[in-house]
Amino acid sequence: MDNSHVDNWVAAAKNFATKTSSATTPKDLPENSKPVAAVITAADFPIDPHDLTGAAAGTFYVIRNTAGLVTPGAGDGMDFSIGAALEFAVQVCNVEHLIVLVSPNCGLLNCLLNEEAEGIAAIVDGQYLPSWTQLTASAINRVGSANIPDSERQRICSQELTRISFENLMTYPWILDRVYTGSIALHGWFYDERNREFSWFDPAGDEFISN
Repeated sequence: MDNSHVDNWVAAAKNFATKTSSATTPKDLPENSKPVAAVITAADFPIDPHDLTGAAAGTFYVIRNTAGLVTPGAGDGMDFSIGAALEFAVQVCNVEHLIVLVSPNCGLLNCLLNEEAEGIAAIVDGQYLPSWTQLTASAINRVGSANIPDSERQRICSQELTRISFENLMTYPWILDRVYTGSIALHGWFYDERNREFSWFDPAGDEFISN
């Protein structure tokens, strides 16, 4: 095992902690400030939502997991870590926005779309991944064996994951209540970091738009 990367990361973290300008740190935030939005995204999404949006540090309560999925609030597929994170963001921090941020370059999604992908055995026969990937079934089934380019397949599937997460968010009573009273809003964002394409979900047209 090569630990040189870790040594470099530690050195960089020390440098960041001592030399980063105040413009990029939350020193100017009020002591008891809270995030105004929660962002749910994939663990392997390579960009910090604050960097993506230019928002001040601490603006977002970032929740990451495999594929950036929101799990149901109860029953099959329920996940305590996701439920707890959402509950803290909504009930304690009182965020006003819940943002589902997806990418067509998600590692799990691309493994599911490519049966020859490296590590596919763990997804099929692993201890935890098979159950987790069941949450993506409707997104994968939407494209099925359609004769479309891989890039389009990835885009459609990742955007469909947003709809799945929206449906699951509404299974949390304290989110459902706030959506109906207008005290919290749901947002779907799509960002292809390789092609620098950003779009957002328009509920009126049930589609992602970029202008």
